[in-house]
Amino acid sequence: MAEDNQQRKEEPIIIKKKKGHGGHGAHGGAWKVAFADFMTAMMAFFIVMWILGQNDSVKEKVTAYFKDPGAFNFITGKRSIPIDLEMVPDKGKGGGGASDKKNDKFFFMIPPEDTTKHSDIEVEKTKVDSVKAQQKVNKLANELQEFLDKEKITKPELKEILSSIKIEITKEGLRIELIETQESLFFEVGSSKVSKKAKDIISHLAKEIGKLPNYVEVEGHTDSRQYSGGSGYSNWDLSTDRANEARRILMSSGLWDGQTMKVTGFADKALRNPNNPFDVSNRRISILIKQMTSKDFYSNAQQK
Repeated sequence: MAEDNQQRKEEPIIIKKKKGHGGHGAHGGAWKVAFADFMTAMMAFFIVMWILGQNDSVKEKVTAYFKDPGAFNFITGKRSIPIDLEMVPDKGKGGGGASDKKNDKFFFMIPPEDTTKHSDIEVEKTKVDSVKAQQKVNKLANELQEFLDKEKITKPELKEILSSIKIEITKEGLRIELIETQESLFFEVGSSKVSKKAKDIISHLAKEIGKLPNYVEVEGHTDSRQYSGGSGYSNWDLSTDRANEARRILMSSGLWDGQTMKVTGFADKALRNPNNPFDVSNRRISILIKQMTSKDFYSNAQQK
């Protein structure tokens, strides 16, 4: 009997527990996967509903992004590389005086690598906007020339000063030059003081230029005659002062605020008649109505 009790004490005790089947299934991870899928589907649904409620402009931009996301800046969300449409006049155009509207033909140079960065709609719109802007500039050139020709007939006393205004369409834009053909025609000799006739003409130009969206640059030029007397005042100062005085008249007579982008004095470093540096025609004021590029249109569109 004692041996049987000793044998029972030495046998190991085994406890068996049965797993329950209810009440604790929520501790698994399968429901999280299903919930994540549900949230993703809901987010996609709300994005689609938001897009459907937007205007055509927003829809086009969203479409452009999914077609080529690499063309957009990751931080700003704006296109990283704007197209640069360059307008070039036909060979032989722009030799002084207003151009004939029928003969003024322009074409656009669009680098092939740039067109792949933008949607066809945006490229086409940029072309149309650029053409419209150039048509306005061409129209102004013709209207100004017609005005000058008419004034020469009706006001003979202005014929000389009006004949000294040259209108030219260039690659940079429309250039209007007020060229001295005799002493004190536009400015007093050695001074930035504008004559009464010149001020009236510049004021008329400002009223017409101010109707355009284009930016304006004003340049001053002199001949190679140097100042004497050791005052320190030079052709650099004179050309800059004359350009700035022309800017003041333009701004007070019709240009919109911010339209003038640059005022530069060139002294005698950009002669109109390089064969004769002392020629009086080298003294001039140049008003450049800048050609608008696609970059300007994209910038204006983003600001709106």
